[in-house]
Amino acid sequence: MRIQRNLRLIDAYTLGTNMIFVLPVLVPYYHDRIGVDFHGFMVGEAAFAAAAILCDVPAGWLADMWQRRHVEALGIFTELAGFAILLFARSFADAVTAQAVIGVGISLCTGTNTAILYDSLLSVDRQREYRRREGRRLAMGFYTMAVAGVIGGFIYPLDHRLPLILTIAAFAVAGVATLLLDEPLRRKPPRVRHPLKDIFATIKYALHDHAGIGFAIMSAAALFSATKIVMWTQQPYFMLLHVPEKWYGVLMAVGFLLGGAASHASHLLDGKIGAPRALALIWAAAILVCVCAAWQPGWHGIALLMLGGTCIFGMASPRINEVINDHVDSARRATVLSTQSLMVRTVFIPLSAVMGGLSKHWGVTGTLLGLALWLGVTGGFLGLLALRQRKKQAASQAV
Repeated sequence: MRIQRNLRLIDAYTLGTNMIFVLPVLVPYYHDRIGVDFHGFMVGEAAFAAAAILCDVPAGWLADMWQRRHVEALGIFTELAGFAILLFARSFADAVTAQAVIGVGISLCTGTNTAILYDSLLSVDRQREYRRREGRRLAMGFYTMAVAGVIGGFIYPLDHRLPLILTIAAFAVAGVATLLLDEPLRRKPPRVRHPLKDIFATIKYALHDHAGIGFAIMSAAALFSATKIVMWTQQPYFMLLHVPEKWYGVLMAVGFLLGGAASHASHLLDGKIGAPRALALIWAAAILVCVCAAWQPGWHGIALLMLGGTCIFGMASPRINEVINDHVDSARRATVLSTQSLMVRTVFIPLSAVMGGLSKHWGVTGTLLGLALWLGVTGGFLGLLALRQRKKQAASQAV
């Protein structure tokens, strides 16, 4: 396999799929073009998550059974179709449909892209490079979103459709790059069971049979569902402070750059701080971000939300993915990684509905305080669970 060519093509589709020019002005787009407020936008995000939930693990199973580059390309072109629907949307129903189609596309890509990278390295015995390259890939995605966000913010006042048109063009390039990939060699499991039985067996393997993987997936579900909402609260927060729309892209770009730097540097903490302590510090930082940003909204809150939406994800995601990759084989890697995304989106649906309701009655500050409460409760529960598991391990070793 031509490993260097594959790595360059992986970079190409990473660049293309993160050129989301419409991202920093998506909430204003919903308001200006479709007439949907932030609460309605969060309902659309819940529809996006629901569609992804239905497809996440089956898509991962399909990627384990079929050629992963074909599944990845199918996902990219499905996302492209969703953005095209949004371009012509004129009602709330149109917007929800677009979000659902994008959710299906992302579910086909989630887990598949990480599995392609890991198996490409594994095929030439370079899997030890995974953490560094995955962090670099995430960083590249954040940097690309930063540049695209600046452009999208400045062209949005000229024509509200331009950011979406450029996004569609970038996804088309990413889809072509994916089709040019060499498929990494891997062991495929024999198709002796019904697909649904195979999928549920893999979910049980991840969530029940392997405590380390299950804990990583639950932590990701609680934390990443919250950081996603933190990221979306930035735009209504800008609106609360009457920030001109053309600066949305610049402000969010700074956050993406910080998130990219966090992803890039995450491997530097290896050997200096253990995973449990790192996760506890990340959790505490997320709570502080939400509380301090809600307390007397101002420019300090904008700075904190930049950190809370992207830096926390950038620091935590490579570490959690590595725990999963190190404990599963290539035959079920994409399915297990998709199980993680399934859990994040399953948690996100009710959480987004609750936070959207809080925003309708108490504004964006109510949403942030609600997120702080969520993180405090789930963090405490997971901490007790980890402590209990550690005591069980110590008792078993003493016997």
